[in-house]
Amino acid sequence: MRKYLIFITVITIGCANNLEKDRLYLKEIKVNNKIIEWFYYSNVASTSADYVLLYDSINDKNDTIVKSTNIKDVRFVNDTIALYFYGKPEIYDDSIIIKKQINQFKIIVDTNAMPTGPIPSRKSYLKED
Repeated sequence: MRKYLIFITVITIGCANNLEKDRLYLKEIKVNNKIIEWFYYSNVASTSADYVLLYDSINDKNDTIVKSTNIKDVRFVNDTIALYFYGKPEIYDDSIIIKKQINQFKIIVDTNAMPTGPIPSRKSYLKED
C-alpha cells in the first residue's frame, strides 16, 4: 500500500501544470480586464503549434480561441479578434473550425496571408513575473 501512495504522489507532482512558465510569447494584447495571448511551447520542432488564448484576469480563467500550426498574426480592433492564417486554419495537416465569438468579442478569420518566400522567423519572449 505504501508503494502505491508514493507512486500516486510522484504522479500527481509530475502532472502539475508547470507549462505556463515554458511559454514562448509572440504577442499579448490587453483589452480591459482580459489579455489575448499568442504563444507556443517548443523551439525544438519546426511545426510546434501556436495557441491563442483569452485570459480573464478577474476570474483567473483561460479560454482557448485557437490552436494551430499556420497562424500569421493576431490583432484586435473594435471588439473583434482578427486571426490571420497562411491558408485555411489547420493543426498540422488537419483542418480546424474556429468559433465566431468568444465572450463579448467577435472573431474573424483571414486566410489570405501568403508568404513571399520562406516564412520569416518569429521573435518570441518569455513573460516576466
